[in-house]
Amino acid sequence: MSELQEKLADVLRRAARRLRGADLPGELAERMEGLATQVHEPCVVAVVGRVKVGKSTFVNALLGVDLAKVGTTETTATINYFTYGTPDPERPVRCHWRSGKVTDESRAFLDGLQGNDLETLRRADGIDHLEYFLPNPLLKQITLVDTPGTSAVVDEHQDRTAEFMQLNNQLRDRHDQDTRRLGDTADAVIYLVGQVAKVTDRSFLQEFTQTTGGRSSALNAIGILSKIELQPEVLARRHELSAKIASQLKDSLNTVIPVAAGARRELDRLLEDDRAGLRRMMSTLRRIPPDTLEMLLDAEEFFCDLDFPDSPVDPAERRELLGDTKWGVFTTIARVAADPLLDLDGVVERLEKTAGFKSLWEILNKHFIERGHILRGYRIASDAQEVLNEVRYTHLPKLRKDVHQEKDRLDRFLRFVREAGGDPATAREIEDFMRDHLDTNRRVNELETLHGKLDAELGGLFLRLLAYNDDFEVLQKLESSGGEFSEAELAELRPLLGL
Repeated sequence: MSELQEKLADVLRRAARRLRGADLPGELAERMEGLATQVHEPCVVAVVGRVKVGKSTFVNALLGVDLAKVGTTETTATINYFTYGTPDPERPVRCHWRSGKVTDESRAFLDGLQGNDLETLRRADGIDHLEYFLPNPLLKQITLVDTPGTSAVVDEHQDRTAEFMQLNNQLRDRHDQDTRRLGDTADAVIYLVGQVAKVTDRSFLQEFTQTTGGRSSALNAIGILSKIELQPEVLARRHELSAKIASQLKDSLNTVIPVAAGARRELDRLLEDDRAGLRRMMSTLRRIPPDTLEMLLDAEEFFCDLDFPDSPVDPAERRELLGDTKWGVFTTIARVAADPLLDLDGVVERLEKTAGFKSLWEILNKHFIERGHILRGYRIASDAQEVLNEVRYTHLPKLRKDVHQEKDRLDRFLRFVREAGGDPATAREIEDFMRDHLDTNRRVNELETLHGKLDAELGGLFLRLLAYNDDFEVLQKLESSGGEFSEAELAELRPLLGL
């Protein structure tokens, strides 16, 4: 694939030089040059969904660290980039301001972005995006982007000054536009859908359709059914729901995966210090009679407040065990941890399976990481095609119009020379000079020829990228064919498939 990447970068650089020499706006050549520099950068994967769908919790669970802010107000939500690198403990976040300035900031700066007061809104309004550095192997291959979300509804505030309301609306609109822009321009997209009003196939399907907005392609998009642990009926039907949605949206999404990000992140915490938290939870819950425990887990009020004179675990101990964990997350973990048929390893295995992140990692590796260079090349070639479309549909028609006006001008000049009299030889010399310098068709022909050549080169690259993707999918099917091909045979097939 590196040969094709080099070819793509070379085509884009040559296209920039040709556009720069074609008497076109310099911005077109600059865009081509910018695309050439992106060819060897990591694949950009955007996490997209509506507000409060659980994107930040999902990103934290995927990366295994609590960096993306959870539960923040929509007004101060930011676009967060997660890239490979070693963070500075004192200033772990890089702030890219809308003015173009870049500064390294502290955790206190991040905390200062939370709230609905006027000063916080002013500060947030100046930020383009935040960048976090992590030594996570995943980020060597991709750059992950956590977006603010679409359909952001900014919370009302008691301070209703004109400036406050203007900033409220301004941030809300920008969050929505930025999320849609990133969903449209990223190399690959993860679409999240969380709880919906009615737990039906149709409601989830409609929510996914609205989230993708008809802009999604199965080539570079997967769907995530998130927050499954918060609704027992969804948790029980998660695989059935995901399969049906994936089938009905097969042209828009490569697949749909159910995940319990909150449960995954809570499990990570319980597994710290040699699984001390999980051991304690198992020990505490298994002291409660199963029938009593099931009743207590029916409602948070029951679990925290109901007291039984002969209960081995009183309400205070149960409240301490619950802590600030979300109730749906807690009950999902608690029911597994309380199962007397499972040992510690069995509980971990069951919870990891419920969380769904092992399956998600396999899908991400298969569809995004291993073929990230294909997705990135395809997106860059698509962006380059947009530049050529601008030449074709904007600048060529304008040049034709200008040429028509210049032809009228040339005809007027020629008539004037012919009617002026004087030396015929001199008149012919003037006519030849004007035709040479006001060649009305030459510039149109040159630009049409240039556009045709560049379009053909990019079209050829598109076909090769699509062929690479098809070959990649064929190889994946062969590798998962259940042992029908030996490793030696697969090693022979890979180079034949261009991989």
